[in-house]
Amino acid sequence: MTCPRARRLAWGAALCALVAAVPEQGSAQAPAQPRVEGVVERGAGGPLAEASVVLHRVDPVEAGEIDSVRSDARGRFAFDLPTVPDPGGRSEVYFASVRHDGVVYFGPPLARAVELDSVYRIQVYDTATAPPGGAPVPLGVRYLLAEAVEGGWEVTDLLQLDAIGERTWVQGAGGITWRYPMPSGIGEVEMGGGDLPVELTRFPEGAVEFTGPLSPGPRQLVLRYRLDSLALTIPLPGGVREMELLIQEPAPPVQVTGLAPAESVEMEPGVRYRRYAAADLSGAVVQVVEGEGETPLPLEWLAVLLGLGLAVAGLVAVQRGRTPATVASAPGERGSGLTTPPSTPDPAAVSPVTDPAVPWVTAQDRRRRLVLEIARIDEAMEGEGGVDRERLEARREELLSLLQEPAGEEV
Repeated sequence: MTCPRARRLAWGAALCALVAAVPEQGSAQAPAQPRVEGVVERGAGGPLAEASVVLHRVDPVEAGEIDSVRSDARGRFAFDLPTVPDPGGRSEVYFASVRHDGVVYFGPPLARAVELDSVYRIQVYDTATAPPGGAPVPLGVRYLLAEAVEGGWEVTDLLQLDAIGERTWVQGAGGITWRYPMPSGIGEVEMGGGDLPVELTRFPEGAVEFTGPLSPGPRQLVLRYRLDSLALTIPLPGGVREMELLIQEPAPPVQVTGLAPAESVEMEPGVRYRRYAAADLSGAVVQVVEGEGETPLPLEWLAVLLGLGLAVAGLVAVQRGRTPATVASAPGERGSGLTTPPSTPDPAAVSPVTDPAVPWVTAQDRRRRLVLEIARIDEAMEGEGGVDRERLEARREELLSLLQEPAGEEV
């Protein structure tokens, strides 16, 4: 069985790199006014005029749209809020959204009075249609963590997509936005977290495909699969900036082609991982052959858990033994766009970051993700496509009930 404490230390150490930090409460100021003033920005092209900006409110009892306005010639807009956000009392959260070129973009959540002091920005992008084989989105970071389980190995595989440019990729005639080959010889793949919604991600034989919009900015995808042995061939079309392979000890000797032996990592006393790493791999194939080579001698414990690139990768928490997860981009993350694909998505899928059982997710981040998932469900229910309204409404009620629970201590 995988050691949950080791996983918590490894993945939880860099979770803060994935989600935006919540501004701290400043010194005493004049009482905040229940008003938000913002601007809609269109990529690098300046403000977006005449955009329809929708204001949403979510609290422990209800959620939905409460107002809408048009941005002016300079992209500016303003809303008078019914209340000043009160996290210690009513626990309401406000946020705004804009639909542009068929994609819905969310601004950051407003959960504290101090957040009304800043200009509220919603970033939108023009779209580009992906070619039939998927958009040419490079892979920035790849981390694989292999841990012994009964009858073989379980691999946690993190891929970070570097969606570079000033346009949001949307699916074209091929029905996909992005496609990437998976390692050979693996078992069934399931999602273990990340930024890409599970209902828009699929796993045809030998590949992972994403069918939703892919806006500028990095996106993480965390997958899990089983191996009978450590023999593994990992294709890297287009190359990768950083890659690491970590193998839990004790493990048989292996020969790794394409990666160099690196200093081992001890994630907790007595739990050590053999490590292989490389940078700037161009069109390479990494191959692991079991039973060849020498087992590297353990080195001294390192403070850096997964090397210098781990924080950049923004590894997300992985919860074992649960339903494959949906994790949408938190409101306000750069380019967090949603759209309604030809095949109706399932916004009611369970999300590990909205599940209180995950101990290393902060209470504030859990609230942010709850808010966005509710917004996604509202968006799906208002669309024209056929949806399972009963199931969506049940999931929506469940999310609202989670908002009523005490926040608890921050981890």
